[in-house]
Amino acid sequence: MNTSTLLATLAALVVLGNGLKCYSGCGMTKKGSNDSVPVSCNSATQQDCGEGQVCAYGNYSFNVGEDNVPWKIEQATCSENNNQTVLCDVAKETWTPRDGVYSDWECSIKLCNTTLCNSHGFTARVSVLIFSGSALFLGLF
Repeated sequence: MNTSTLLATLAALVVLGNGLKCYSGCGMTKKGSNDSVPVSCNSATQQDCGEGQVCAYGNYSFNVGEDNVPWKIEQATCSENNNQTVLCDVAKETWTPRDGVYSDWECSIKLCNTTLCNSHGFTARVSVLIFSGSALFLGLF
């Protein structure tokens, strides 16, 4: 491998390695006994997160109204905050129905800081950067 190719590859790895890419806007919403409405975590739902952000995948459930209609929401996003209690409080404010009548609020949020780590179930994904870095390393020796 010649020197200019090596330098170009290293520069690309440094530039690409600075940002964290997470899924955002994918997940599932289920209201009552209706079928869930899934949005797949795929290339269309990938987002470059800002500096200092982490990937998050939240699971929320609560009952709405006097009839206690159960809701379940799962959602992936980038997050500026890595405090799960604060994130659950913000989610509770966000998902509060307009009439304000809800009960049995439950929240769990999983945080991670590797590329595309926040899909449903936290399926492990191989980073392109890790693959590229490995290929570069093996090409040198």
